[in-house]
Amino acid sequence: MSKQAIVTGLAIVFICFAASVSAEAYKWKDPNGNVIYSQTPPPLGTPYELVDDASIAATSFGVASTSTKDIQKTLDTSQKARAEKKEQERLVAESEQIKKDNCAQAKTNLTALTSRGQVTIKEGDLYRKITEEERQERIQQANNSIEEFCN
Repeated sequence: MSKQAIVTGLAIVFICFAASVSAEAYKWKDPNGNVIYSQTPPPLGTPYELVDDASIAATSFGVASTSTKDIQKTLDTSQKARAEKKEQERLVAESEQIKKDNCAQAKTNLTALTSRGQVTIKEGDLYRKITEEERQERIQQANNSIEEFCN
């Protein structure tokens, strides 16, 4: 037997052996229910089955569809989270503007109550002068509002 025939024979045996080894894979489900294909065995105690490359190729389209669904679900969740964050930021900005407006109004009220002697207010269609006691109460309310909205 020639050296070339031995090498050729060994190459054929090696190729057949490699093809038979690579033709098998393990199939099992992970804890989340996803189907896993691998050339390495699953974790100990995990039920599995041996499959050949043809069955992997036949089911890979279904696996890709599941993956696409998972990706779409993740994308939808991410978009929803971004929309919620944007809405939260809008509400915070709106709240800050209301707080600024309340601060400005409280300062205006305090100035009006402390810079004049007698204070007149409008109640409905009528005007009336407030008592000193009412003025002191309103000054206290304005100071409380300044503390709440201006800090």
